[in-house]
Amino acid sequence: MWIAGAAVFVGQTLGILASLILLPVLFWPLAHTPATSSIPSQVAVMTLPNPIFRRWVHSREEDQGDIRVYRPITYAFPPARMPRDGLEFRQNGEFIRYQPGPSDRSVPTQGQWRTPTENVVEVQFSEQSATPYRLAIVECDGQILKVRETQ
Repeated sequence: MWIAGAAVFVGQTLGILASLILLPVLFWPLAHTPATSSIPSQVAVMTLPNPIFRRWVHSREEDQGDIRVYRPITYAFPPARMPRDGLEFRQNGEFIRYQPGPSDRSVPTQGQWRTPTENVVEVQFSEQSATPYRLAIVECDGQILKVRETQ
């Protein structure tokens, strides 16, 4: 009985020692990879404020100089002579620009957004004829989105 207990104890001890010896060996390459290796570095992904993920309609009446003001599509806009353009951010990186079409209905243009720096959004479009642009987010909450087009 004593011998069986000793054998279990020795087996457990050897298992612990083996893991203490093998773990550093297994993870040595990860901990000591030179900075110039071919392993790609992690790039921090900037995020947008959560309220931005919806469809926004341009509220021209509220523009302030070079700052464009947008309201949610559910906003009670005053009557306008011209159709309103709009934009939509989706959490999966999709972007849709809405522009008035020939029959005054919104015509969507599909694109992608990314955030190279905080509060700046770069928009690229699928269609070659659509010009990419950058927007600086000035203000965003559930009721208003203010942006400035940048270079």
